[in-house]
Amino acid sequence: MIEKFLVEWKYPILVKVRNDTVLELRFLNKSKLCKNSTDLSEFSNKLKKDISLYFMGEPVNFSRYNVEIKSNFVKKVLNEVRTIEFGKVKTYGELAKKLKTSPRAVGRALKANPAPIIIPCHRVVSSTGVGGFNQGIKIKIELLRHEGINMKNLL
Repeated sequence: MIEKFLVEWKYPILVKVRNDTVLELRFLNKSKLCKNSTDLSEFSNKLKKDISLYFMGEPVNFSRYNVEIKSNFVKKVLNEVRTIEFGKVKTYGELAKKLKTSPRAVGRALKANPAPIIIPCHRVVSSTGVGGFNQGIKIKIELLRHEGINMKNLL
């Protein structure tokens, strides 16, 4: 059974979970709100609490959450992204060099991330600026600011 729940921040966040696996996390505009599942599982309640703690500025270890990722290459890139600490950034080029691939391939893999924040792809930036984000640049900038990243060099 798929559970859905919302986490409130500046934008509502929809989270979809099946068993103990995160299927999707995405930011919604207010016109696309959905109903929460009733009687959430222990897993979903814990995840919801951890996402809320993240937005309150608390350190959260999201690496304990399994996220459904279909491609082995995307999984490899996103596992590396999970090592980027709160308040830190890496460039597409830095990740590409470590993974022996191209910055463009890293960007394509990040675009396929089904669960931003849990897998913090917003912490990957371009060498010349903010770079892209599958949830929109405005939200990426908000997340980076939330984590205390100095945006002066990125904008």
